[in-house]
Amino acid sequence: MNTRNVLIATLVALMATGTAFAAISKEHADWGKGPGGYLMTADEAAAWKNVKTDAEAQAFIDLFWARRDPTPATPANEFRDAIDQRIKYADENFTQGRTKGSMTDRGHVFIVMGTPASVQRTGPQSTIQSPNQRSTGPGGVQDYSPKQLWLYEAGKMKIVKLPAPTAEFAFVDQYASNEFKIERTGKVDHRTVLADVSRQYVTQPQLTAVPKFDQKPVATALPASAPAVTTDALKTEAFRSAITAFRAAKENPYKPASLYFTEMVTPSGDYFVPVQLYVPKSTGLSADSVTTFFGVIEDANGAPVMSFEEPATLSTSRGDLYFDRSLKLQPGTYRATLGLSDKDSKPVIMTSRTLELKPLSPTTQGVSRLVLAADVHETPEAAPVGTPYAFGRLKVVPKGDAVFTNKDDITYFVELLGFGIDEGTSLPKVQVKVELAGKPLKQPISAPPMEAAALPLSGAPGPGQYAIISTLPLGAMKNPVPPGEYTLRLKMTDQVTKQSFTAEQPMTIVAAQ
Repeated sequence: MNTRNVLIATLVALMATGTAFAAISKEHADWGKGPGGYLMTADEAAAWKNVKTDAEAQAFIDLFWARRDPTPATPANEFRDAIDQRIKYADENFTQGRTKGSMTDRGHVFIVMGTPASVQRTGPQSTIQSPNQRSTGPGGVQDYSPKQLWLYEAGKMKIVKLPAPTAEFAFVDQYASNEFKIERTGKVDHRTVLADVSRQYVTQPQLTAVPKFDQKPVATALPASAPAVTTDALKTEAFRSAITAFRAAKENPYKPASLYFTEMVTPSGDYFVPVQLYVPKSTGLSADSVTTFFGVIEDANGAPVMSFEEPATLSTSRGDLYFDRSLKLQPGTYRATLGLSDKDSKPVIMTSRTLELKPLSPTTQGVSRLVLAADVHETPEAAPVGTPYAFGRLKVVPKGDAVFTNKDDITYFVELLGFGIDEGTSLPKVQVKVELAGKPLKQPISAPPMEAAALPLSGAPGPGQYAIISTLPLGAMKNPVPPGEYTLRLKMTDQVTKQSFTAEQPMTIVAAQ
């Protein structure tokens, strides 16, 4: 089995393992079966099926309500408050035996549609009568089915539009037991109306993270002249002084390191930013020579939005060292100044970089940045969702300095979002064209477009987040690639939606020793 097939087989197994240990409580599992499930769009219902843990479920629920908030600039969510009131009313008025009113057919319609314009309750001669009245024929057998007709009029719907001038919902109590079931009226299909109205409640379809109202807004561009950096958020004076001196220095006085970042989205739809401090083995540092990760992240106006002082354990990757961490940031422009220190709080590594974070959304088709790695391995246990560059038990270690030899197998990884699902396989159907271009080459090295396996980051097929992961085997090429600066470019075509996306990453190739 070649390297690419081994990698794909391993990824499938590890991602599946990652979800096998997950568990979801009954409370969260039931949320999607009740009022929350009534209001889901088709895409959300599909995504909910891939939720495996309480953390994923809670993140899904929080984002679900935020996407429907009519006043996103305020902490209050009037839509959720209104739905809570409808649920309460349904439980008080439509309960049937041991079934809560919000879980009945009438409760379902009321929660989605609100109060009808009129309600008719009909008896055997279509006369208006109370639902608890009974009429029986010979032998005490019921000779009619009490019926309720709920009428909604387009002109009286304040928030949403109806697909027709009126919508009628009929409920029948077939056995006179106060168990009303919805039935088709022969007019507009009630399922179509409920789905259409539910979709209209989504006022922020592109939202990928719940707004935080205790944070300052993030600007989208750096000013021409950045103000002085504020480091007051850091507790240790040595770190504050080091950052101030570092920003003023013309050259980096510390050992070389690379700051690498990627925008990503979890299977439950949370936007996050994995960052990595990559320390080449040429620095001579050992993993136990570093004890603390520190730094600040500033917005476009130079105001700190995050600061770090926390224990750090370096990991090894083919002789190099790295430390990675996931950040909760919104799309925008930031400046990150990060470092590593020894046990005496003396910085040994410092680096700085602008983070231009582009938006990604599970509901909008797109791709992440292209990640290049020389190390992909299995971890003993499945990593929590949102762990940097970890998917189940699979760990992808980006080559932070993007320097490879012409004998390396370069692993490339890109996240796919919102790609169409092929009906036959329940997976995306993606065609990928790989191209390596650079000045040392007379013309780019490329292969014909080929179908690529899109693997589910959730561990299960169906709508959700997927990844393309494969290798570029430089060592297998007949003629070694000349040293120099290159760009690896992937063109990905969704065979279901016919949309194409390109991801590329610069890299350096050196001669193998």
